[in-house]
Amino acid sequence: MSNSVSGERLWTLDTASATAIKAVGTEVVVRAIEFRPAAVDDDLVIQEYDSAGTARTAISMKADHAAAEPIYRDFGPDGRRLNGFIFVTLDAGSAIVYLGKG
Repeated sequence: MSNSVSGERLWTLDTASATAIKAVGTEVVVRAIEFRPAAVDDDLVIQEYDSAGTARTAISMKADHAAAEPIYRDFGPDGRRLNGFIFVTLDAGSAIVYLGKG
């Protein structure tokens, strides 16, 4: 499977890449993320761009070292505003990204 980012409210991600899903200067509002790790200690890292245009870690999630159970992070009604969006690390598993309004 490959990343599905055509939805206005929901993205399904399973393939990490250094290539941006959304470019610098494009606001992405992340309302919540559900990380479904495939194994213990799996990692997920999402980057955004800083004011100088350099990619920096914005969201990081890690599966427990004893059990690969889903992790849900809610960023509240206003969401987490990112400048661009790079799904740079995924050891295994998938992520469901719920998008908010910009």
